[in-house]
Amino acid sequence: MTSCTEVAHIADSTGVYLWEPQYVDGAANTMGERYRSVGVERWINDSSGGRSIRERHAEWQTNAVEAADAVRRSGFDGCWVIMIGTNDAANVAAGANLGYDERILRLLFVLGDDPVLWMEAATNRTQTAYRNDNMQAWNEALRRIAADRDNVRVVPWTDHVRADWYLSDGVHMGTEGRIWRAAITAAALADEFPA
Repeated sequence: MTSCTEVAHIADSTGVYLWEPQYVDGAANTMGERYRSVGVERWINDSSGGRSIRERHAEWQTNAVEAADAVRRSGFDGCWVIMIGTNDAANVAAGANLGYDERILRLLFVLGDDPVLWMEAATNRTQTAYRNDNMQAWNEALRRIAADRDNVRVVPWTDHVRADWYLSDGVHMGTEGRIWRAAITAAALADEFPA
């Protein structure tokens, strides 16, 4: 069980389809039910496809810093689960002028001293800015920065993810991958921030 009775879940498209039963083979496998099973009583889900820490995929979209800031301004005072980094790693590889460290630190500034569980980025691509080498470089920066902070834990998603869980785009998960992503996230929350 976790001490995180309230969770703000900020994610990109890798977290969008974890919440609906039809995408995870039933209600028991949804992110909400997985959170409930480890003692989370209330959660806020703000997941959006194409989201990164700085850029916006569409004019109407909030980036991760804006999304977290809105949650913070609502009076939220709990734990954070972050599934952000895939688009950031690709954006940096494509030439964005804000690097890994600056991106990670901008979001952590908003999250403050609250407990933070941050999921590693991973893809099954070997080409384009979304290739997995770029994800691993992002993860190295994330782990290095987290190591200096008592409140931040990184989920080693790359230790768990399997090639056959990916859809044909090599970025997003199929049903089995989504089921495991939700389960591993909730288990990590209980392990890293126990009751």
